[in-house]
Amino acid sequence: MLEDVVAVTAAGKSLRANPSPLQLLALLAPEQRWCRGAEARDADGNPVTFDNTRAAAWDITGALCTLFGWKRACELFRQLDRHIFGRKRLHIFNRCREMNALAALQDYNDDRGTTYEMVVTRLRTMPVWRGPQRCPEKSSGC
Repeated sequence: MLEDVVAVTAAGKSLRANPSPLQLLALLAPEQRWCRGAEARDADGNPVTFDNTRAAAWDITGALCTLFGWKRACELFRQLDRHIFGRKRLHIFNRCREMNALAALQDYNDDRGTTYEMVVTRLRTMPVWRGPQRCPEKSSGC
């Protein structure tokens, strides 16, 4: 369940303390914690929102939102879309690239030809930029 991966407050909202790609993979493992046709499902297989405390399985986009929050997930949708499809896509008819990427990821996740192993493999091979090293002391010259 959700509390296995992220802390849950009394109000049922998830806290996102230092999420990482490993948490994304952990959230979707084992295969029963991955779903299709909804951003999340409860233990009975009923669709729920990604942040519902009854959520027991997530699709790619629901998992990103659960761990990273909506704002950061929107940025990650485009990056993951580009990684999965191997190219930058032109979005001629819609200026909202994040929503186009979200829709493409949901289509990929829900496609009958997409397997759990395919999803996990793509997530494992996703390059992650960790940023510059932080200096413990300002005087160190970094």
